[in-house]
Amino acid sequence: MLRRFIQLSAWMIYLIIIMLYGFSLWALFEYRTNETYWSFSEVFQILKQSLLQASLSAILSTFLGILLARSLFYLDFWGKSFLYKIISFAWALPSLVVIFAVIGVWGNAGWIAQFVQFLGFEWDFQLYGLQGILLAHLFFNIPLATKYYLEGLHLIPSNQHQLASQLNLTGWHYFKIVEWPTLKSILPYTYTNIFLVCFTSFPIVLMLGGGPKYSTLEVAIYQAVTFEFDFAKAVMLIMAQIVVGIGLQIVMDIATKFTFTHSRDESQPSGIIWKVRMTGIKKWVLQAILIIIATSIVVPLLNVIWVGISVGDFFTRLSSLLLWKSALFSLILSLISSFIVILIAYVIALEARQLAYRNKKLGQSILSSVATYPLIMPVFMLAVGLFLLLMNVELNTFDLLILVGICNGLMLLPYIYRLIFSAMWKSLVSHDKLATSLGLKGLKRWWIVEKYYLIRPLRNAFALSMASSLGSFSVIAFFGSPDFSTLPYLLYQQLGSYRMEDASVTALILMLFAFLPFVLIEQKENTQ
Repeated sequence: MLRRFIQLSAWMIYLIIIMLYGFSLWALFEYRTNETYWSFSEVFQILKQSLLQASLSAILSTFLGILLARSLFYLDFWGKSFLYKIISFAWALPSLVVIFAVIGVWGNAGWIAQFVQFLGFEWDFQLYGLQGILLAHLFFNIPLATKYYLEGLHLIPSNQHQLASQLNLTGWHYFKIVEWPTLKSILPYTYTNIFLVCFTSFPIVLMLGGGPKYSTLEVAIYQAVTFEFDFAKAVMLIMAQIVVGIGLQIVMDIATKFTFTHSRDESQPSGIIWKVRMTGIKKWVLQAILIIIATSIVVPLLNVIWVGISVGDFFTRLSSLLLWKSALFSLILSLISSFIVILIAYVIALEARQLAYRNKKLGQSILSSVATYPLIMPVFMLAVGLFLLLMNVELNTFDLLILVGICNGLMLLPYIYRLIFSAMWKSLVSHDKLATSLGLKGLKRWWIVEKYYLIRPLRNAFALSMASSLGSFSVIAFFGSPDFSTLPYLLYQQLGSYRMEDASVTALILMLFAFLPFVLIEQKENTQ
């Protein structure tokens, strides 16, 4: 009975998600007009600039991530674990806080400009444009690349380090023979992951792009709907985004399989790993790299805190009713999104693992493919389509919370599903026969067998979805209003109207909100 209920629920969820995307696309076609300013050359220009900025961001992030990971791996110093946590937190920050942090350091009135002017020189750096996009993306993605490569370095067995030391391998030869065989399997996945994040970037490109020249498809869709009211153009851009998304997802799947296939073949060391002791100029170079890159990440974070607490009338601004109303909406939305995405991912994973266990690969592939749809279908297609479908319906605050919560939850489905499914599959293949022979079913089976596999992934999934939803801006950009505002939407309005002191306090509160679920995420701190 329970098995049948789970099966029906999983396929019902699958059909509902398909219908949501289908009705959203239908609504866009319904509202489009025959006249549009869309042209293939415009889309080609957007794709070209998106590929340029995403490629540069991914190349620089992976390269600097390798350098920072090697510094953290080979150097031992007091506070290294804490520094790694701070650097990792940068990746969990909401995009709009990152934008505020970058402006506070690199802008015309930022810390660097003030320091350069103090020395008697002129600061003529133009933040808005490709350089601003790259700075924000590097701030985001260097910690992510560092995490992947640091874990990769810990896959190298100690005896390889010891043998290389006995053979007096140094410099490039040491890296090529000892480190590269493991890192090269991680490189495609890391690069592709960062490329996808940058290619679909929305708030950073919208606010730091400096104009349509460095637009992405998502920014172009947003502008076509909100500023030009050209739904025909939006439909064409969405079609282009879907085609590109399918291609990029195929590349991502190949990179993922390549990475995890090779990672499993490596020896998994346990305990303290033997490492070469760095001395002399090699140690100085690693220290210089660590100081430069870590400073470029930590200083913007400190800037958000310092600017936030040093504004005039801090407590008056902090006690703003609009600020805490937006904070409440952000918290409620994040809870709704987290509950929805974890419920969807868990139910689909329950059925998908059974199909895979019974070797029904076609059914398992079809069902689990729903988790990839948000990566292929633009979130704006879902948001705008639902907005148009419900345009003549009077929506109250509760309706908007549910609507935006569903959209935000679906955006996170690919990441949460992968996190949950791997643990659920491991639990099934390890103990299914024993649990079946003991007659364990339902909640009793979950409590005795599966909870030890699933508690940590579910906790991490909840914290990750909470942190991501708190900083989500893409969907609220369409539905936000003075009466329905979240912290990211409020911060966007304040930055757009140059109310920098109000924005400072909002950015500080949003960063603190994002930090709380980040604490719950169990980090694998491979820094020792």
